Amino acid sequence: MVWFGLAAAICGEDLFFKSYVKACVRENSEKKLIGDKVILTRVYNHGAMLGWMDDAPEMLRGITMLGIGSLAGALAACESEKGHVCRKLGLSLMLGGAASNAWERVKHGKVTDYIRFNAGPEKFRRIVFNKGDFAVFAGSLLLIVGEMIHGK
Repeated sequence: MVWFGLAAAICGEDLFFKSYVKACVRENSEKKLIGDKVILTRVYNHGAMLGWMDDAPEMLRGITMLGIGSLAGALAACESEKGHVCRKLGLSLMLGGAASNAWERVKHGKVTDYIRFNAGPEKFRRIVFNKGDFAVFAGSLLLIVGEMIHGK
C-alpha cells in the first residue's frame, strides 16, 4: 500500500498547487520563479498534452479513466513483488500525476497548467506544464528503466 500512498500524495500535492495557482495567479499572467527561466503562469488545457483531443472531451475522459485503471491495476499486480523498485516507483509517479489531471478533467472539463520554461527552442518555451505532467514523464522513464533491468 506504500506505493498507492505515494501516488495519492503526488496527486494531492499537484491538486494543492493547482488550487494555489487558481487562487493567486491571474489567467495568462506570468511571475518569474527562477530568474527569467522558470515562469509561474495559469492556463487551462481542455485536451490532453498540447491540446490533443480538445474537440472530443467525452472520449478523452473515457481514455483518461481507462488509463488510470490500467495504471492502478499494473501497480496492484506488482506491488507485492520483492524488488522492482524502479517499476513500482514509476507506476506510482505515473498514477499520481495522471490522477491529478484526471480529477480536474472530470470535475472541471479542463486541466490547470502552471509552469513554463523560458529556455530552449521557441516551441518548447510556449508549452505550459503542471507537476502531474512531470510525475507522468519521470514515472514513464523509471518504468522503462525498471523494465530494462527486470523485464521478462
